[in-house]
Amino acid sequence: MVSARHPSLANLMREHFIIGPTSAHSQVRLVKVVIIGNNVSGTTLAKALRDADANVEVDMYTDEPRPYYPRPKLIDYLEGKVQEKDMLFYQPEWYEKNMLGLHLNSKVEKIDAAGKKVLVKDIWVPYDALVLATGSSAFVPPFKGLPKKNVFTLRTMEDARNIKETAAHSKHAIVIGGGLLGLESARGICSSNPHLEVTILEYAEHLLMRQLDHEGAEILQAWIESTGAKVVTEAQTEEVLGQDSVTGVKLKDGRTIEGDMVIISAGARANLDLPKDAGLKVNRGIVVDSSLRTSDPNIYAIGDVSEFNGQVWAMIPPALDQARIAARRILGQPGPDYGGTVPSNTLKVTGLDLTSVGMVKSAHDPPEPGYEEIRAFTPDRSVYKKFVIKDGKLIGAILLGTRKEAVKVTKMVKDGVPIDAIKPKLSDPSYSFA
Repeated sequence: MVSARHPSLANLMREHFIIGPTSAHSQVRLVKVVIIGNNVSGTTLAKALRDADANVEVDMYTDEPRPYYPRPKLIDYLEGKVQEKDMLFYQPEWYEKNMLGLHLNSKVEKIDAAGKKVLVKDIWVPYDALVLATGSSAFVPPFKGLPKKNVFTLRTMEDARNIKETAAHSKHAIVIGGGLLGLESARGICSSNPHLEVTILEYAEHLLMRQLDHEGAEILQAWIESTGAKVVTEAQTEEVLGQDSVTGVKLKDGRTIEGDMVIISAGARANLDLPKDAGLKVNRGIVVDSSLRTSDPNIYAIGDVSEFNGQVWAMIPPALDQARIAARRILGQPGPDYGGTVPSNTLKVTGLDLTSVGMVKSAHDPPEPGYEEIRAFTPDRSVYKKFVIKDGKLIGAILLGTRKEAVKVTKMVKDGVPIDAIKPKLSDPSYSFA
């Protein structure tokens, strides 16, 4: 939304692709909210603001060339299940209909917290409330031999397009990182090129260290290797080999693995340059309180870039929770405080159903006093269930190879439901929570 009182900003609107109404479509606004970032947290916040208040003025600024698209869909694109034209979550008309100003190719260069304004293309844009939804960027460890051609990270549509084009004429791809994104990237390129050999390197003792225990990871690894990919655990990459283009990688133990393309999936780091320059309190993320406010009361932070009680979540469920709570706080409406989010994922990993919710493994093996772990396997080990119990309540669970009870189990963990009555049945893999 562009005010006629700011002709320089009107010029910016003509020079850049901007979706949304100008002041000609709007009356006096009670508050102007500027959102930096059009990812899942920023877009959810914009929708929540509009749903709650028809008059609040909302402008979103992003350096991306297109409206919001779900990043998990990048894997579907790699697999060929979805075309680039179908990636958008909302079409441009949705932003217009909801009177949301979306400014594409418009990077925010500076925040003037004292003056309550942001700098975009040499133009200062005022705000009443500012929300940082700047997300995170792919982390590239300081491997020797970088940069090189045919070495990628997967974070944007452009990344996915480059990976897909390279995989189409490659022979052996190496994926560095056995987390969710690494495994899904491996599946995506395998699906798009069935003749491509894929090796997954995981520095830890097993795959999906955050979502699985050792037993579950063994089952998952066997499943992945049955599809043709190779998994190497406790594999610490030291160097990316080759001259201009990659020819393989060298591990710290001296082993070398040949390959003509590499995908690095080593996690992400919050984008903190803007908040640091603005003088906001930052740690691993932007430090926020239970209202999602930063150290400046007029600035909020949500999604991957926010840090609450020492935790940076970098997951979709917390981003959704935070966006909805922040919207109410900005508008001064009643609602719950943010108290953290129980981590939960229900998804397919390389085609295998996985639900991981709450505390899925103790810091010690065997578990610390007060914790109890119950496991169940089907005879063919195609289904694995694990339940973590404390004080008579289910505090974590893994369901691998099935999703029939995912919704029920996730709710039980989040609600802290007592399970003494069904506890003896949990070791039976055929037991149904329904």
